[in-house]
Amino acid sequence: MKSAAPWTWIKSPSPAVGTGRNSPPRRSRFATGEAGAPPLMAYTRAHALLFLAPLLLIVLLMYGMMAWTVAVSMDDWVGMAPVWKFHGLGNFRTLLGGALRERLFTSLRNNLIWLVVFIAPTASLGLFLAYGLDLVGRAERVLRPLFLYPIALSFVVTGTLWAWMYDPDAGVINNLLRMIGLGRWAQPWIADPGLATFCLIGAAVWQYTGFAMTLYLAAIRDMPREIFEAARVDGASDVQTFRHVVIPNVGHATMIVVAMLILVTLKVFDLVWVMTFGGPGISTEVLPFFMFVATFRQQFIGIGAAISVLILILAVAVVVPYAWWSMRRLQA
Repeated sequence: MKSAAPWTWIKSPSPAVGTGRNSPPRRSRFATGEAGAPPLMAYTRAHALLFLAPLLLIVLLMYGMMAWTVAVSMDDWVGMAPVWKFHGLGNFRTLLGGALRERLFTSLRNNLIWLVVFIAPTASLGLFLAYGLDLVGRAERVLRPLFLYPIALSFVVTGTLWAWMYDPDAGVINNLLRMIGLGRWAQPWIADPGLATFCLIGAAVWQYTGFAMTLYLAAIRDMPREIFEAARVDGASDVQTFRHVVIPNVGHATMIVVAMLILVTLKVFDLVWVMTFGGPGISTEVLPFFMFVATFRQQFIGIGAAISVLILILAVAVVVPYAWWSMRRLQA
């Protein structure tokens, strides 16, 4: 009796479903319509409500606190006794035309100085470093963490480090100037009302350049490599490629960087607190620091809330155009 051929009794394995690169994905009971699958709409609604609950809580807290701040800004409340006296726009009149006008304008002027002097160097250095990292190849693995390290530090640590460096006697900057024969340039950096704000901005530029570099590096890596290859074929140098290829194609990243840095300047507080405490005098005060002093040091809760509303208005003036631009870009 002849035995059956070996291949007649070997059962070929059924193909795996959902495993392997070329195998079809496993279909769920919702897609196949198997018995026992819960109704899709009920399942989706229940989970949507579950996941939306934390979002709704955050929205209520955020906008609730905003509404509370606006309400307090129109009251003459000292923050302790439960006595409310509607003051209308009196706190804003005190800030804009009363005894605190000079201090408010000094803080606002310093914020404007931050906008101009902080954003341009930070964005420019971030773009230069991003393009440099894109060129160096494997060395990027070593260099990128070095540039990102400052942003990982807290503002208090950064302020303390730079306050030591700016020290007129034991600071690194003045001692280095004396070592190279430029001792006449040594300055009481953060004790000089004319220099203190720029010294604070220098510390902030050092900390945020790595942040701008990361955003620009992502934009450069997102550009088609064919553009760079075409520039090389045409004989363009690295500088020419940077000028004619990179800069025109990172406009969207520049908008993001500038918007984020503007928000940083509107809420800068820690560096001022640690390095100068608003001094000398009030020469380095900014709006958030002025708000803190009015609210917690002088117990003018209504004045502090009014300053918060002014900061909110400035922030909205930045965020709304950026959101409009982003929506236009998504629809294009």
